Amino acid sequence: MGVRSASSSSSPTRREMYQKMNTSSPSLVGSLMKTWKSSRNSSAPDSSDGNIEAMQKPASFLRRSASHTSPGPSHIHMSPLRKSLSGNASKDKSHHHGQKKEKYFADLDEDWSAVIEDHNTPIPMTSNGGIELKPAITVGSTSDKDQSVSRSVSASASYPNLPRLNKTQSAELKSQYEQENERKLQELNALMHRVAKFDLILHPPNGSQVNLNELRRLSWNGIPMAHRPRVWRLLIGYAPANIKRQDTLLRRKRQEYRDGVALVFSKEHTRDFPTWHQIEIDIPRTNPFIPLYQNPLVQESLQRILYLWAIRHPASGYVQGINDLVTPFFQTFLTEYLQPAQKEDVVKLSPDTYLTHEQLLDVEADSFWCLTRLLEQITDNYIHGQPGILKQVKNLGQLVKRIDSDLYDHFAHESVEFIQFAFRWMNCLLMREFNMDMVIRMWDTYLSETSLESSGSESASVPATSDSSLQSSPVAGFREVSSSLNLKSTHATAGSTRQTSLSEFHVFVCAAFLIKWSDQLMNMDFQETITFLQNPPTKTWKESDIELLLSEAYIWQSLYKDATSHWR
Repeated sequence: MGVRSASSSSSPTRREMYQKMNTSSPSLVGSLMKTWKSSRNSSAPDSSDGNIEAMQKPASFLRRSASHTSPGPSHIHMSPLRKSLSGNASKDKSHHHGQKKEKYFADLDEDWSAVIEDHNTPIPMTSNGGIELKPAITVGSTSDKDQSVSRSVSASASYPNLPRLNKTQSAELKSQYEQENERKLQELNALMHRVAKFDLILHPPNGSQVNLNELRRLSWNGIPMAHRPRVWRLLIGYAPANIKRQDTLLRRKRQEYRDGVALVFSKEHTRDFPTWHQIEIDIPRTNPFIPLYQNPLVQESLQRILYLWAIRHPASGYVQGINDLVTPFFQTFLTEYLQPAQKEDVVKLSPDTYLTHEQLLDVEADSFWCLTRLLEQITDNYIHGQPGILKQVKNLGQLVKRIDSDLYDHFAHESVEFIQFAFRWMNCLLMREFNMDMVIRMWDTYLSETSLESSGSESASVPATSDSSLQSSPVAGFREVSSSLNLKSTHATAGSTRQTSLSEFHVFVCAAFLIKWSDQLMNMDFQETITFLQNPPTKTWKESDIELLLSEAYIWQSLYKDATSHWR
């Protein structure tokens, strides 16, 4: 075999041309490997060949090209030889690019280095780290469409337009705001002024006697919660008007209650099991939706109060409904031991969290004696046959007949008897028709309507007449009391005097309450009427509604009290 000359070795052989045509790696490193193999076989490189130019590419171009390749591990700091091997290993995968592409580089082999950079440099895109190019903003003259788009963009980026109110609207809003603030300020000032009045009456600066007439007049429109326990004890006649004697009497009465409880629950006493059993049944059903009265400690206290009262009053004994009458007293006297901020939550708190055992017994004693004084005025409601309730129901029917004859005739047409719905109103003093807070507010007026004689001689500061409650009411100037009425009242018995104050006023309250629903009742039949009156829609009533009801009752009382014929 002959030796190939140096001149002939510079020209590519057929094998090298075949390898160059069938290569599938268009990358820069693959091209460099081809150039390196070709230069090793040649002794004198041709200056016109593009391989030397490719080999002399600056390192910065290699780093830039490498940064555009895929981030796989085979492309990071890889030598040309290893790059070539990896390119050959993936020859089968890249063979599908097509013969046109391979032929393009084969035909331009003499100038292939001129297109390497353009081919291997990827197109910048957001998916491979490129930055999305946005059209330049032209400052010069633009078309109308571009100007409108620019204005819309600038408008959306600016601050939102605030509503422009004219002077009339702004003045009205300011006026409403000022009126609301003024109303709240007036209510606060009225409350503070009212509290100051009660403080002045309960703590007279020059004297040791509480003015009960003034106290009743002021209490008719409601009593502040902070003063209610002490005022109720005075109004009902449990505490004396003499301030110096109040503490002594209260201690004696509370000790008397303790002695009575110890006696009736001792082994020496034979328990009245029918009465005790009835009380045990009624206590859990007392105010079942108020957490306070479902507390076992409170239920035991109420059982002791009611059982002791039944034993001490055998003529009437315990009757269903008395269990409701003791709860306003018990709840009111509990608030005396609470902080001002907690008084509203008395129905949620357990007494053992803020009361000692001795304090709880004091609350029981005060509730027992106030209940006793209240029931003394309505004793006929709970004796055998309950004649007091029957008389009140009859008076209610006659009163409605004269105030609202259409409603009375409608009841007669539908065969609705007043005893069917009004018996509970008289027996429980409307306690089951209102929320407890509204009942306590109503009792502020009820207790101020009690006559001074019914409150006991210890509390009476002046001789009382049957019209003393009317004279102490806030609308006492509505009519003048004649001297003949005073003469007639002096001949009235003590029992009738006690019953004509609270019992009679309660009849007028029931009449005002019934007539309030007159328009709705006129469109109801018998069943609808009874169902409605047994569950009236008063759950959302406020103190203003109760005060309106009491004011209407007082007006009816003022008009019909002297007309004795209306009871016939």
